[in-house]
Amino acid sequence: MRRSALSLALAGLCVGIPSTARATAAAQPADDDGSLDAGAAPDPGTPGDAGPPSLPDEGTGAIPTGEDDGSDGSAAEGDGGDEFADTPDESALEGPADGSVDIFSAEGDVSSEDGASGSVSSDLGGGGEHDGDPGYIAGRREPAVNSLRGGLGLYNTTLADVGGQHTVRFRLHTDFFKKSAFIYDSSEFGVDTNTRFRGSVNLGYSPLKFGEIYFAINSSSNRNERDQPDRQDPATHLALGDMEFGIKGAHRFVKGGAVGLGGQLGLGIIQGAGGISNTAVNFNFDVLFTLDIRYLTASHFPFRFTTNIGWLLDNSINVQDWERLPDLTSREVARFALGVNHSRVRMRYAIDFPFRLGKERQFGLDPIVELAWDVSTQEELALFGQPGAQDSPLPRSNTWGTLGLRANLYRGLHLDAAVDVGMVSPNFEYGPPTPPWQMILGLGWSFDPKPVIKEVEVAAESTTPEVTLEGRVVGQVVDESGNPIPDARVTFPGLTTTTILTDAGGGFTSFRFPAGLVTVNAASPSGAAASADVEVIDAQDSELTITIEGGLVTPTGQFQRNFVDEQNNPIAVTFAITAPSEYEPVGDASGNILLDLPVGEYSGVASSEGFEDLRVNFTINAGDEGSPVTLTMKRATPVETPNVSGSSRRIRLKRSIRYNGDGLSDKSDAILDELATFLKAHPEYAKVEIGVHTDDRGNPAKRSSARADAVRDALVGKGVSSDRLVAKGYGDRNPVAVNMTATGRAKNNRTALKVVSYTGGSSGGSSGDDDSE
Repeated sequence: MRRSALSLALAGLCVGIPSTARATAAAQPADDDGSLDAGAAPDPGTPGDAGPPSLPDEGTGAIPTGEDDGSDGSAAEGDGGDEFADTPDESALEGPADGSVDIFSAEGDVSSEDGASGSVSSDLGGGGEHDGDPGYIAGRREPAVNSLRGGLGLYNTTLADVGGQHTVRFRLHTDFFKKSAFIYDSSEFGVDTNTRFRGSVNLGYSPLKFGEIYFAINSSSNRNERDQPDRQDPATHLALGDMEFGIKGAHRFVKGGAVGLGGQLGLGIIQGAGGISNTAVNFNFDVLFTLDIRYLTASHFPFRFTTNIGWLLDNSINVQDWERLPDLTSREVARFALGVNHSRVRMRYAIDFPFRLGKERQFGLDPIVELAWDVSTQEELALFGQPGAQDSPLPRSNTWGTLGLRANLYRGLHLDAAVDVGMVSPNFEYGPPTPPWQMILGLGWSFDPKPVIKEVEVAAESTTPEVTLEGRVVGQVVDESGNPIPDARVTFPGLTTTTILTDAGGGFTSFRFPAGLVTVNAASPSGAAASADVEVIDAQDSELTITIEGGLVTPTGQFQRNFVDEQNNPIAVTFAITAPSEYEPVGDASGNILLDLPVGEYSGVASSEGFEDLRVNFTINAGDEGSPVTLTMKRATPVETPNVSGSSRRIRLKRSIRYNGDGLSDKSDAILDELATFLKAHPEYAKVEIGVHTDDRGNPAKRSSARADAVRDALVGKGVSSDRLVAKGYGDRNPVAVNMTATGRAKNNRTALKVVSYTGGSSGGSSGDDDSE
């Protein structure tokens, strides 16, 4: 399929209501998959559809950085005269956790550049030159995200705006719909059910004050289920990895931004089966206009009108040789699934209501209504005609509406949801059908590198900080011989719950404590402990040595595990400790592992032939005695052996073991490889008899015994334990046919695999005659 699936589109709460039942149009929405909507709200590709035509039978308070806010950013000094007068409180020195900068003065006003004192900024704009600007929040442009497949915008419509300079935008979206009788409607074979999921990843960046660039990757999966005989298209089409690149320029003017004019250019690259197809490159240009009523009304009424008009040169028809699908229904389903469409004029009209909520206008809510209208400019393509289909009232037009809601929940985080409602589909000759409805979910993030500068009023008085003098304990933990004990745990009961570990020389340094008597406890890694008291003196380090008797003796404990299979039968196992260091592996035929280990945390791996490795994490405590714990190991998923199956009595081969005289024929290699794989994957077949029968020619007993030995030797050479195999030649003693004819002799020359010992309980294998000829 043609595109690489980089767009998963986990998207957020985008609203939209696609519905308007099927119009009498002849096809579905023009799908912009593979086309590049360079900035004009890229076609979501999920236009709502007016429903496909009937076919014949079988047929997306602060001052901004870089802006002069009139503040010198300096803090007034306090009035104190002692040595601490110039030392501000630490909490005043620490910046806000969100990275913003606080500007404060002794009078509580913000100081402007000319020295005049300025008051705290108004709710709109956030201070400085943007006071009262409805498009600014805390000194930055209000956060916004890209359209579904283009630059900054709504869903299918691109705004005549590029956002704040150096702003980076990231958006994920997904859309989906499901419809019965969408393309195929046969009185004899019923209707089709079409389901489509699409996703997009969109990145946008505004390097210039009036310019924006963006990049999107789009993918889709379409499944069409129908009972049409001799259909030629696959049930599922994947269109993966279409790329779109675009640039946009826009300028806002009239009262600071009421009117926006702009344009965009886009390039779309469609991935073919063998890579990028040079012939499947799309190009588009659009003219953009936005009117923002917030700048024209005293109350900043939240209302915007936006329109885009442009043209898309669509070469997506070149991604496939359509003559290879002579069936018209299969051809139409493939066209819709792959997002193939015509070159067309694209018109977008949108109104939205960008409310800002919260005390600091930190939250946003934006109801959106859009109308999308595409008109094919390409010559009629009889290649996609559908004889008997009802004509559309607007043969070249594809129209759908979108209802959505976008929410700015936290800083640059946006969630949205929308529904497309199909209105008109074109005739099949001018484009694919429009889905009757489509759900859109989206998630986006807008990052503005400008810091938020908060204006904070502070008291003019400066107080001298209270100074508290404290002392520390500097000590060492040793054993009775004076040897340092590293990694000993040192605690200070009643003062702090934090534990300090001694260094390689047994040393430690405490936190600062108030003057007085301090109790210090120490415990070695072996579990031995001791305590001591020390007098802490203000502004001094008090030295202390704690002696722990037996502190360097490492205690041990026991580890005991019994390993069984899923039927609770003991199994031979090998156990290897891998952490904290590697130990020599230990094996036991009865599955019982018993080890004496030093105290500590361990990790090991149990392994057994025919079973999945089992990782075991455990802790050894001082004085632990063997308390057996039973662990169940899961049988490994056997390798597929389609020509070998078994029951508790026999193993059946679908292909015969062939011989050349007393030895094996080269033609038997494949079935013997498969038989060896089966036996190694199924250790429950503890012993198997290889019984060889022959006809009555020559020396039947010798020939059958030699052949049985040859089979056993071959299996042993392929890794099967010889203890599990018994070779037995039956000669001509048990014929199943007369030896007078070639057919009878062929039946008598056979190999039977009889299960002598089976340890796996009941079996789901085949029953009956398990002989292999």
